[in-house]
Amino acid sequence: MRIRLDLHVHSRFSFDSAIDPAGLLEVCKRRGLAGVAITDHDCLKGGLSFAGELPDLLIIPGEEIRSREGEIIGLFLTEEIPPGLSAPQTMRLIHEQGGVVVIPHPFDYVKLTRMSWRRLGELADGIDAVEALNGKPRYWGANSRARTFAERFALPSTAGSDAHKLEHVGLVYTEMEEFSGPGEFKAALRGATLYGKRHSPWASQLDRWKARTRRAPL
Repeated sequence: MRIRLDLHVHSRFSFDSAIDPAGLLEVCKRRGLAGVAITDHDCLKGGLSFAGELPDLLIIPGEEIRSREGEIIGLFLTEEIPPGLSAPQTMRLIHEQGGVVVIPHPFDYVKLTRMSWRRLGELADGIDAVEALNGKPRYWGANSRARTFAERFALPSTAGSDAHKLEHVGLVYTEMEEFSGPGEFKAALRGATLYGKRHSPWASQLDRWKARTRRAPL
């Protein structure tokens, strides 16, 4: 059976998001999502918390980690990974706990800290998947270049909305076979199909600022 997953979602545990469990459950049901990966900025608490609070959803605990060379997503994590390490160190710590390394929005050139094509190629043996469809790249050619990179290095692709607000959850998603655990997840990604549409990154920036001012205490 194939399922739909949004593999890049931020929760209220990110400083710039106000997504809460109740709202996430409602929007996932409405959009036919089996679940999401919670990938908060340098924080695993959201993924672990939401997994416990939402037993009817498939929640993959993750973290979007700021390495010194650019952002790296770790999925299926059990322990938080600190920011500020090198990319190889970050990837090693993800793999040591049985996690999956995903490179998010790799060619969004507006980002100040990101890895070049050459550097990503040097690291390709340690990359499990590339986010080839991101919901809000600020450079229009970013997703196309990410797809080309994934194909060139024979890496699986993922799709994620990069949602910081409920309205964006599920606008981009990965359709794949059901799986049990990170090993089957990686195998299932080989046959995945990516769907969705880009939403405005600039409107998203404004929404993120608003979220900072109205979010409830954790």
